[in-house]
Amino acid sequence: GSIGHPALCSRPCLYFPTGECANGESCEFCHMGHGKRATHLNKRHREQLRDMEAARAKALILPIVRTKSLAFDGSLETELSLQRLAAACGVESLSRAHLSRSERSLVVALGGMNLRLLLITLQRGALQAEPAAIAAVEALLTQLRRVA
Repeated sequence: GSIGHPALCSRPCLYFPTGECANGESCEFCHMGHGKRATHLNKRHREQLRDMEAARAKALILPIVRTKSLAFDGSLETELSLQRLAAACGVESLSRAHLSRSERSLVVALGGMNLRLLLITLQRGALQAEPAAIAAVEALLTQLRRVA
């Protein structure tokens, strides 16, 4: 229940601390300690991301995903998965100098999120109509879980 803790794990299991988790290792939730609640985007940031062009949203999120993925696992396989994801998304990276103040604030908020939440945010937002990019995200998650 704790594969990839803390970068890839889901919410903490509510039953594990009391000894009542019947799912054991197959539990979908994390069985390791979580100090504080994972960072989430506030309403303003969620609206900003929703209203943003998909290419710009991908250009903001992908560098953070890359940094966090390589910090978690710097292997060649992870690097190749990241390259496939970038190619499937087809975006150029943005210089921080070209970001508005609100976009810089959004980048800070995105940087506070764990890798799993970032990938979910990317999938549900900017990649909704892009099956190849969604498959690339799934492949990256699979790769990272394999090394966890």
